[in-house]
Amino acid sequence: MMIYLAAVAALLLCSTVGCFQQRFSEHFVEFLLNNEERNEFALKSFKEYKHAGTFGGRVDRDDEEDSEKPISRHDPVIFVHGNQESALNFSATATGWNNQIEYFLSKGYSMAELHGLTHGQRNVTVALSNRFTCEVFRGVRRHIESVLHYTQSPKVDIISHSMGVTIARAAIIGGTLNFSDGVCHLGHSLASKVDTFLGIAGANYGVCYCAIQHLMGFEACSHDAFATGVCQVNGENDETMTAHAPLHCAAENVSCDNNYASILRQINERNEPCGDFTVSTWSKQDEILGGTNMAWGKKTSHIPNSDLTIEYGDLTHSEIKDLTSRHQHELVNMHAINVEVPRIRHATDTITAATTPLTAPRIVISLLSI
Repeated sequence: MMIYLAAVAALLLCSTVGCFQQRFSEHFVEFLLNNEERNEFALKSFKEYKHAGTFGGRVDRDDEEDSEKPISRHDPVIFVHGNQESALNFSATATGWNNQIEYFLSKGYSMAELHGLTHGQRNVTVALSNRFTCEVFRGVRRHIESVLHYTQSPKVDIISHSMGVTIARAAIIGGTLNFSDGVCHLGHSLASKVDTFLGIAGANYGVCYCAIQHLMGFEACSHDAFATGVCQVNGENDETMTAHAPLHCAAENVSCDNNYASILRQINERNEPCGDFTVSTWSKQDEILGGTNMAWGKKTSHIPNSDLTIEYGDLTHSEIKDLTSRHQHELVNMHAINVEVPRIRHATDTITAATTPLTAPRIVISLLSI
């Protein structure tokens, strides 16, 4: 235990809203160590990734005089990052959740209510070699359970991005999933413990670049990840069908019941909610998922049974996470967004405009100038 606690250095990141610790707090680590075996994944992330690898937990400067009061005043927010990303800013390609932390802190949250950990190598050059695993699904699930127990909050909010959308969905929905190398038993659904589930630029039906022939052999394009399958269009022969597959996959007027990734299909076919209020967002300028966001006739970022879908007009795959902190805060707190705001370039921007509440389920709001 002392080895872990000694690693909780006074490593603080400071900004215009103050400083926050770039590791799990000592208070949270002590809690995790009370059940070290069950919390092995979170503790491994804390120990292995060190700088910028984890965050969350009560810190003395915020709570020293309130140690007997509840840890959480808001629903805690758990952030789940994408492929080769990071919990906190680690590099130009692994920007983490720093913007969100700064913004949420400026709105009255404490670090006891904001949680995240790193999974993966934080190395974009190996992104195509990454796939979903039971270890990560189960580890993120147990982190969610740990935050619920630690804060004693009846519910949490989940904000996920890219590959993290599927990871968080699997962790919450639970049940049994079949991977190519074995069976993964996750347990009962945690959906009743989740208020808002926000999926940002997820790939719930695969990614069309996986229809490119020379990429099909990579782990990221396997049936344990983002395979889209290949469909025959307009009587094409096999050679032409394969050559044209990426274009047909992304087309808005082409659909087929393709054999997309088994792991995605299993999660989607469960047709179970991820929480009380589910939001799917994507962008027309996403260089990873494509401008149409299509995968053989389906919007790949659309989570089945979403209560609200939001389509941005001019954000990249990373920007849709990094530059929408205000909307993320509004969605978890109000189940609504402010649709008349300019693009938020800084986490602490303050903009006043009318708020548009959710008026109908499963609508698409196009925010073309945000």
